[in-house]
Amino acid sequence: MTPVELSQKNCTTEAEDLEREEARIRDVYARRTTDSCAGLYSFLNCGNLFMIQERERRVLSSLARAGWSSLQAVRILDVGCGAGFWIRDLIRWGADPRHITGVDLLEPRVKEARCLSPEGVTILCRNAAELEFPGESFDLIIQSTVFTSILNRDVQQRLAREMVRVLRPNGLILWYDFHMNNPRNPDVRGVTSREIHRLFGDCTIELSRMTLAPPVTRMLAPLSWFACQLLSAVPWLCTHYLGTIRKSVRYE
Repeated sequence: MTPVELSQKNCTTEAEDLEREEARIRDVYARRTTDSCAGLYSFLNCGNLFMIQERERRVLSSLARAGWSSLQAVRILDVGCGAGFWIRDLIRWGADPRHITGVDLLEPRVKEARCLSPEGVTILCRNAAELEFPGESFDLIIQSTVFTSILNRDVQQRLAREMVRVLRPNGLILWYDFHMNNPRNPDVRGVTSREIHRLFGDCTIELSRMTLAPPVTRMLAPLSWFACQLLSAVPWLCTHYLGTIRKSVRYE
């Protein structure tokens, strides 16, 4: 097989992998019902509220440590934006809606995000592994529980390459995702520190564990907020990584 034929075969395989993974994800979310999850993710659920507020404090602290004093002029991409939860948070933290773009694979989520987001925000129904933006278009990219939803490692790598490609030199990827498997959900798979470093090998990566195991938090928070705070400081009880991934100026 000639180098050209091998290259064409590899491109075909990548396209097939991407198509299969996209179909699998669509099927997974089609089987989920909004009503079954509404109570878990409600702000009126004490456990969910604790996790949201802890994440907000830690994310803002991470951005400040990375040298971000304001989001007003920052060009932001939310990969897998869902219904736009992070987008609305970013605006509340000072980001200009006109500088925010959200991308999600699922049309119902895109419609909801467009409905809930203020004028100026761009929401696109796209596969984030095939971003249609020029290189170095964004200063900040948000990735929240997207990679754990992708079971094909080659597709994960393709998404990581696309994120780095559209990120400006010294730009920042904000990572929030599970580092461990969920035994009750075979449709997701945790992404370990080693895997994150493999995905973004030429970037500067800082990771820390956070988020007390959600079932524990939801059970404990209505009884004792303070107990949740104490336990969430124990790394091996935490299920997620919060991280910053900084693109090198010389990244190619």
